[in-house]
Amino acid sequence: MSKNLINTSKIELNQTSTTADKKVTATTASQKMLTGPIPYRLTNDYMFRAVLQKNIHALRSLIACLLDLPEEELIDIKILNPIILGDSIDEKTCVLDLRIRLNNNKFLNLEMQISNQGDWPERSLYYLSRTYCNLPRGGSYADILPCIHIGILNFSLFPDTADPYAEYLLSNTKTHQVYSDKFSIRVLDLTQIETGQLQKEKPELYYWAKLFVAKTWEEMQMLSEKSEGIQEAVLTLKELTEDEKIQLQCEAREMYEHTMASAERFGRIEGKREGKIEGKREGKIEGKREGKIEGKREGKIEGKIEGKRETAEKMLRDGMDDEQIQKYTGLSQTDIEEIRHTVE
Repeated sequence: MSKNLINTSKIELNQTSTTADKKVTATTASQKMLTGPIPYRLTNDYMFRAVLQKNIHALRSLIACLLDLPEEELIDIKILNPIILGDSIDEKTCVLDLRIRLNNNKFLNLEMQISNQGDWPERSLYYLSRTYCNLPRGGSYADILPCIHIGILNFSLFPDTADPYAEYLLSNTKTHQVYSDKFSIRVLDLTQIETGQLQKEKPELYYWAKLFVAKTWEEMQMLSEKSEGIQEAVLTLKELTEDEKIQLQCEAREMYEHTMASAERFGRIEGKREGKIEGKREGKIEGKREGKIEGKREGKIEGKIEGKRETAEKMLRDGMDDEQIQKYTGLSQTDIEEIRHTVE
């Protein structure tokens, strides 16, 4: 077997009920001994990757829920980018998405993303496009296999139109005619799973989503009763949690996420500070500019009033009556009386 490929083809689907029952019983017994907080949850992208790479039964169950397919239809599952679990990774650059070929007739990218770095739409398009370039040399364009990128996100891409599980396709913006169903993106929004919509429309996927955000072993124990696939995932999570090499990699990913979050928070604070400084500077400039404009405007008004007063003084000295002065200057009788006192 190539070190660059994990072949899980010909998954045995004809397990006897006795074997399955024993597995479920053993799994449940192991889970009952676990209590308290989960040290490395499935939102840790390394643990997420490790559990699904190690336990193909859990992976098959999750994919079936995400793609609305019966599990028995997923006969051939190949992980195209396996990692050696426990080996060191470059936590700054390693992308822990799972690249999968299903039944030799479609490709799937699957990733867990806990923090919003502001570029997920662009990044998902990049990964999807990379996978879509799967045309064999000399092959026909019609032979390109469908590609699906699924992001399990702990944030909302579009808060104003948040949807717990959304699918995006290329389509006509007027008629909504789908251009091609070979190129699609799906997003499972973990922040929206308690709206009731996902539980109603896709209950199996809802329980998987609950598993991803579970914080205690007690929660996982309850969820493991919902499906054998979830039971498998919980058992594997327990096993990997006790592996020191896996622990180190999970801690490295958590430190990376904390560093990214701190950098983002610092960037926001620094941006606000610089914005205030720039705003004050621009405000002073704008204030001076507006002051000049206002000064000119007030100067013109004041000049006009002063001109009217001078005209009124001349008219009073020439012996013209108040009515004529009001007519030609627009001054009030009170203004004229004040001017008369200065003239006299």
